[in-house]
Amino acid sequence: MSSDEQRRTRANEAADAEETAEATDTGADQVTDAEPEVEGASEERAGRSSAGPPKWLVAASAAFAVAAFVVAAVFGVMWWVASGSDDAEIAGAREDVVRAAGNAVTALTELDYENPDAYFERQKTLATDELRKMIEQSEKSYRDAIAKAKTKVVSTVQDVAVEELNVHEGKASALATVNLDVTQGDKQSAKALRLELQLTRVDENGEQVWKLANMGEVPVVGPGQ
Repeated sequence: MSSDEQRRTRANEAADAEETAEATDTGADQVTDAEPEVEGASEERAGRSSAGPPKWLVAASAAFAVAAFVVAAVFGVMWWVASGSDDAEIAGAREDVVRAAGNAVTALTELDYENPDAYFERQKTLATDELRKMIEQSEKSYRDAIAKAKTKVVSTVQDVAVEELNVHEGKASALATVNLDVTQGDKQSAKALRLELQLTRVDENGEQVWKLANMGEVPVVGPGQ
């Protein structure tokens, strides 16, 4: 091989070596530039993992919690209102029984021999159907006795206490204390009675009212007896 050919061969080899070096540098640069992108993607994925569940899932859980609280609160209020309504119903019924019992005591114990019609009419108005029939059956004999005795009685109800009350069945019992001022001719006297009353709730013209079903005297026990 001539000297010229040797020089051309060495020149070609040098050029090839330079191209190979440039290609290697370029590939390295490309790999280096790509590495930050991979690291960024990894950081993003890591950030997602450390951030917890998706926001929509957290929002949904919060909504369910709020809904559960609202439901519990609503049912709690409904129960409280229902309970309060029952208490109010019982309290109202108790007042009605006390009033009806007091009126019944007055109707059956207060009388004026000069006006027997009013006496018996009051009793019939406040009595149940069964008791009213009993009053009507004995009315004639009582009228005669009142007229002969020429008696007037003024009643003062001192106290009425409800013993038993069943709102659902419409049954009640009560104790009443009444003072009687009796005038018979020119004689006057006073007497205290303790009475037990049985009352029943009935429908009267579309309205629920308490009527007297029965009444009897309770013996007053003195000291030491």
